[in-house]
Formats: sequence, C-alpha cells, structure tokens
Amino acid sequence: MIKTVIGLISYNDKHYLDKSLLILMDLPDAEIVVLDNAQNKETENYIKKNFPKVKYITHPEGNTGFSKGHNYILKKSPESKYYFCLNTDILIEKNGYAACIKALEEDKTLAMASGKLYHWDFSGDKKTKVIDTLGIIGNCGHHFWDRGQGKLDEGQYDETINNIFGISGAAFFVNRDCIKKIHGDKNKLFDETIFMYKDDVDLAYRMRWLGLKIKFLPDILGYHARTLGKGKKKSLFEAKNSYKNHLIMLRSNVSGKYKIQTKLSIFMYEAAKFLYYLFTNPRVLSVIPEAFRVNVKKSGRVITPREMEKYFLR
Repeated sequence: MIKTVIGLISYNDKHYLDKSLLILMDLPDAEIVVLDNAQNKETENYIKKNFPKVKYITHPEGNTGFSKGHNYILKKSPESKYYFCLNTDILIEKNGYAACIKALEEDKTLAMASGKLYHWDFSGDKKTKVIDTLGIIGNCGHHFWDRGQGKLDEGQYDETINNIFGISGAAFFVNRDCIKKIHGDKNKLFDETIFMYKDDVDLAYRMRWLGLKIKFLPDILGYHARTLGKGKKKSLFEAKNSYKNHLIMLRSNVSGKYKIQTKLSIFMYEAAKFLYYLFTNPRVLSVIPEAFRVNVKKSGRVITPREMEKYFLR
C-alpha cells in the first residue's frame, strides 16, 4: 500500500499544473491523481506527455464540482494510508508536507492535518509571507472565515495555532481510515449535495461532531495563488453557491439543543445576510428553495451540543 494519494481537481488549470506538479512529482511514496472537470484535451495531452506517472481521469458526468470530484478521486485511486486534498494553484513546501505526514504517523488518532498556507503572487511568480489561511474559524452566528487571511505572518498566531474550527479545503491531509465514519462510505469524504464552496466548513462540522482529531501545524505547507483581501466581490455563481451551501450546511449540522444565544446569533446573521442580498443582489436569493429541497444527511453526533459550542467564537 502506498502512503499517500494526492488528489487535485483541474478546470482549465494547465498554467498552475505546469508549476505545481513539478514539485509534487518529487514527493516520496505518493500517487498523484488529477480529475479534469473541464475535460480539456490540451490539459490531458500536457499531463500525459510531461507527467506520465500522474493518473489523469475524468468523470462521466463532466463537471462534478469540488465535493463529488474529490469523492470520485478517492473511489478511483488505490488504497493508501492518507489522502491529500489539494488545489491545483498551490506550490507545496516539501518540509511542510513531510511534517504533516510525520504528525499523522506519530499520532494514529489524528484524523486531519495541515499547515500554514501563504499567498503566492502568481503573476509575479513570487512567494510571500502574507497569510492565505491558518485554518477556519467561526463565530456563534455561524459566520466562518480563514484565520489571519491577508495579514503578514509574524508568528502572532503560533501559540494558538490549533484554536480553530476546521481546515481549509485548499490543502489538507486526512487519514483514510477515518473517512467512513463521516458518511458511512470509505470513499465519501465530502457531502455531495454541496457542489463547491462551504464544503470544507461542512466537513469540519461533521468531524467535530464525531470528536475526530484535527491538528494544524506551524510549518509552512505551501503557497496559494487565490486572490486575497476584504472587499473582493463574489461573482453571481460564487455568491449563489456559497449562500445555498451555507444553508445546506446549517440544515445538516446545527443542533436544536444549542443555547438560545447561539440560535439567536444564527438567526440574526442569516436575517442580515438575507436583507443584504435583497437590496444588493436579489438574484442570489433564488437558491433558497433549492437549498431547502435538498435531502440532507444529518451529521453523526458523538460530542454534546455544549462541547460543540466551545468551538465558536463569541
């Protein structure tokens, strides 16, 4: 059995793969699988010619999105101890990668691990010390965001590095023995009713409910080329999917036994968001009926609602 399967989903991402795959090819005891959601012939030919050891696959349904895409990679990949869920637009740091593997090897109870992601200035081909994500945090109103994003890392988060709710879906390791506990299927890591956006929040929520151990390391795992900064306006596609999937995530994970303060905070945040879209971009609200038509699978519950509430900032 190989140690790690590295799964990437491409959507016309040859310009990123050109750089990211070069690094991944040097990682030991790993198999790389690329799912091409765009089914782009240029990408396929490029990978097969330049990286023949990389397993290139497509899904018969075409573009499956993020959640279903990674589940499909798991189904089509060989058995391994770990799965490394990775975005194509990330340059991995080998030392950070090795540190995550070491953490998983030393602690068999560890379900998920990751490390610091910094911003990669792709156009300038420059690595920075500006934080992309130090994990996901959220408040009791269920507003979630990437910790430290856009700030220069000066070690200000190191002492509280594990004071997080979850880990960004951009780059993380998961122990494959733990996956079946989440959805009852060894190849189902993510909720497939979530096409993309909020998939990582839903996963973190489900893992926290199950009491699975999540660890964030102070090591630099890589550099991420996504656009940072407050005020970045979402496209209509992004806004619709983010809003719809947030509602699905709430339906799947929120407990009716939360404290009244938590319930009120969630209601106030959702009301404010509804009014914001009503007056700024009402087309986003069209996804509400769809979000409530979805047959959700409730998360399994091992810890108590009071224990869960401790993960939310107040």
